[in-house]
Amino acid sequence: MIVKYFAYFRDQTHCKEEIFSFGELSALQLLINIADKYGQTLSSQLLTDDKKGINNDVIFLINGRNIDFIDGLNSKIESTDMISLFPRIAGG
Repeated sequence: MIVKYFAYFRDQTHCKEEIFSFGELSALQLLINIADKYGQTLSSQLLTDDKKGINNDVIFLINGRNIDFIDGLNSKIESTDMISLFPRIAGG
């Protein structure tokens, strides 16, 4: 799967996108794997403190569809999927 990072998620990972070779997994499991790879700062931006939920400030798209309209944190990700991670950014 390809994971694309935007805004300050890109700053934390130091890349625009990367390829992961995981089998099928849930949206939450993917974020836990990413958080484990990149450390506490990104973990706190992506996950709740107990790592059982996705931070409310994360927009998580699977092939352009928001997981809020699929199956939330249980949304299944296949190896061929394109994932986009955006922080909700307040602006005017």
